[in-house]
Amino acid sequence: MHLGRNYLYLSIAELASKAITFASIAYLARVVGPESYGYFEFAAAALFCAGLIVDQGLGPYGAREIAKKPESTPQLVWQIVSLRFALAFLALLTLVLFALAIEHPPQVTQLLLIYALDVMLMPLLLQWVFQGYEQMGSVAVLQFIRQTLFALVILLFVHESNQIWIVGLAEAAGIAGAAIYGLVKCFREVPQLVRVHLDISWRVLQESAPIGLSQVFWVVRMYGATLILGLLAESQEVGYFGAAMRIFVALHAFIYLYFFNQLPSMVRAWHASDASFNQLIAQSFQRVAWACLFAAPVWIIAAPAVMRAAYGAEFIPGSIILQWLAIVFAVTWLDGHYRFSLIAAGFQQIEMYSQLLGSLAVIILIPILYDVGGLNRVGIAFIVGEFVVAAVTWWYSSRKLALHTPMALLARLALWVCLILLLLWITLDVALLQRILIVEGVLAFVVVLTDSKLRTYLLTIVQRENVTLRTHLDRLARLRSN
Repeated sequence: MHLGRNYLYLSIAELASKAITFASIAYLARVVGPESYGYFEFAAAALFCAGLIVDQGLGPYGAREIAKKPESTPQLVWQIVSLRFALAFLALLTLVLFALAIEHPPQVTQLLLIYALDVMLMPLLLQWVFQGYEQMGSVAVLQFIRQTLFALVILLFVHESNQIWIVGLAEAAGIAGAAIYGLVKCFREVPQLVRVHLDISWRVLQESAPIGLSQVFWVVRMYGATLILGLLAESQEVGYFGAAMRIFVALHAFIYLYFFNQLPSMVRAWHASDASFNQLIAQSFQRVAWACLFAAPVWIIAAPAVMRAAYGAEFIPGSIILQWLAIVFAVTWLDGHYRFSLIAAGFQQIEMYSQLLGSLAVIILIPILYDVGGLNRVGIAFIVGEFVVAAVTWWYSSRKLALHTPMALLARLALWVCLILLLLWITLDVALLQRILIVEGVLAFVVVLTDSKLRTYLLTIVQRENVTLRTHLDRLARLRSN
């Protein structure tokens, strides 16, 4: 299955492309300032929502079907492309009406109208085909091409705040480059695709719709918050919030890639009807729990420094939002095991309902929390929303899929989180690097001391590396003797 190798390909490409994109966005923020950057984030949120109208869950659905029946690829590709073009036209009309209806500065309207044209290129993005075949190297290249072209256009052509409209052209360049690469590679590997056969299948749309609506609800929860704040708050506050949210979404991409990579294996394990499905989820959940446990404190401690380094001192007020989002990131990665298990097993409607409930919680809480505590309290809404998603998907996964709940691990996690909170409070006035070292060092000692499975896992790694080292040394010794 090569899960580790595939995820490595995706992670390296994502890290490289996100670094390039983030550099261009940070450059954009510094050039145009918080106010114009707030305009960009507002328009970008609208584009992201439009993009999900175009996808409507057809990507994950197509990857799942190809993983089950590779021979269905030619028919499925043109069915999905046809549906996406129809949905893209709907998204275009929606963006145009939205741009003309809202009362915002001309820069926002201009950017929204350019984005409306960009969505017509999105149906030709075919990364989901390569996902179905587990060709994650091709997915990685496609993603790298898109993000690199986007970043290059911004870095080369945006030099003043009144040039914010160029970001729309940058988006078009990235989508077009990735689409061309994907089409050429698909035509080479699946020659039957050359025979174009546009076919709008309502059955495919009906089956993919729950996945698509789930994604829409997630975007409403994440990007819809930017739109809500755009109506409630000053443009500077929208800029602070959008800057923090952009970092979160960039890092959230690694969660998506993690399950993007695992989904075909989940599908096959589920249809095998043996213990492999439970085993796959349990092992992954434990590894992710350890990763989140050590990553979240670093995220919280480093958030102000990251905002300063990325956007400049003007954007430091957004660091509190970024700190709240560290908790959201950890919960999202953990509950992703339940969400994608439901999708793999064909219960995407339940996953959709969980996202709906989580989004409703966020939408209701954001105006209330902003009114009570200003921008600093808005992050709590996302934590509540993600816990709603986690509770719903866990409940149904344990009953519909018979997934075992690692209660002992969850109990230890609760105790370790309490320890982290205590350490963060005690080291509040300690310098950045020393604070990270103290918190991570104490946490590592306690976790290894109290978790026997982690000790066994680490011991296995050490023993394996010792065997590898001895093998290399023996080979070197034989070469020298010869």
